Amino acid sequence: AGGASGVGAGAAAGIPRGGKAPAIASLIAEETRRKESAGRKEYWVVPGLVVKVLNKKLKEGKYYKQKGTIEKVIDRYTAHVRIHATGDLIQLDQDELETVIPKEGSRVRIVNGAHRGATAQLLSLNVDEFCVAVKISDGAHAGRVIERVEYEDVCKLDAS
Repeated sequence: AGGASGVGAGAAAGIPRGGKAPAIASLIAEETRRKESAGRKEYWVVPGLVVKVLNKKLKEGKYYKQKGTIEKVIDRYTAHVRIHATGDLIQLDQDELETVIPKEGSRVRIVNGAHRGATAQLLSLNVDEFCVAVKISDGAHAGRVIERVEYEDVCKLDAS
């Protein structure tokens, strides 16, 4: 009645024995990294995102730091953006745009990483580490909380 060798009461109670739990944790971490890199793309523009214009030269800087909503994606890297302050529709490359991080409780789109394309609610901001926590609102992972999502991987969704 002594039990199998290597598996004692400690292992049954969740205490790692023989390094098995760290091995599982390592496999889980590796799988998470694989999913993250598989979902990571160079392009991120999609309709409905609220973005900030970074181009200082366009119209003598008229649109610099202005917010707008992506109305149409021309190709993977180019979009038509409707500027909120003026109503102007301008074409910009994603390199001329920046994601906008809204206040806590707002809807965001995950634009890069393992959960790319998911809609989520912004739960909290970590300004010291430039990341946020979100709760996924749709799809297979609805209800799941994701911690430490980098600012550039989420973007405010237009309210309309």
